[in-house]
Amino acid sequence: MLNIRSQLSNTKKWISRRAQLGKLDTIETLRARNEPEFVRVRDLIRAAGTDSLSHFGNGYTHEGGLCLQQNPDEFAALCLNLKERAPFANYMEIGSASGGACLILQQEIGFGRVYSLDNGEHPRAVEQKRNFSQIPNFQQFLGDSHSAAARDYLQQHLDGKLDVAFIDGDHSYEGVWQDIELTLPFCRPGTVMILHDTVACDGVERAWLRCVREKLVKPVAEYVGEERPLGIGVGTVI
Repeated sequence: MLNIRSQLSNTKKWISRRAQLGKLDTIETLRARNEPEFVRVRDLIRAAGTDSLSHFGNGYTHEGGLCLQQNPDEFAALCLNLKERAPFANYMEIGSASGGACLILQQEIGFGRVYSLDNGEHPRAVEQKRNFSQIPNFQQFLGDSHSAAARDYLQQHLDGKLDVAFIDGDHSYEGVWQDIELTLPFCRPGTVMILHDTVACDGVERAWLRCVREKLVKPVAEYVGEERPLGIGVGTVI
């Protein structure tokens, strides 16, 4: 009985969630547009290496390499979504882990300038120097993204408005919301805002839905893989 109630509760949650988000681009609809390119990028991601085979699985060939913490299906879909919208001048990410995801995005999309806000405390942060050294026009703020210093850094170093912002730092609801509040003043209408772990982390999901509810962003995609889903929400700033 408890299991049935749990299933019904989850079903109601997803129905409510989809009602809030509306019709979005999904992995399935993106693959239908470009199956060969999707497979190519997904295979590239899987061959780049993961932080943990036991945790992320889903076809990764080995641990190490770029030490990615992404669902390959979701991340491949995001890459192709951004390629459809390119070119972009300014890309910023909050939370860089190993820097491997940033490197793949740069190689696949090719941003004019890349900014990282990261506190350097992730276990894989030791990989950042190697990965970021391969990214042209790269700058990094090393510290707390919730600090006044982070805002000052962007005011002083950002050349124009952001075209893409990838938020993947503090995964608590309060932390995600602070990162969104930091980011929005540096965006323009149409800036692509990406939230990682919209399915795996309750705090991120709540912040993602609040962004939509308060009409801060227009949701355009949510990529949720079938195997060990994490969830990547994509919206454009209104």
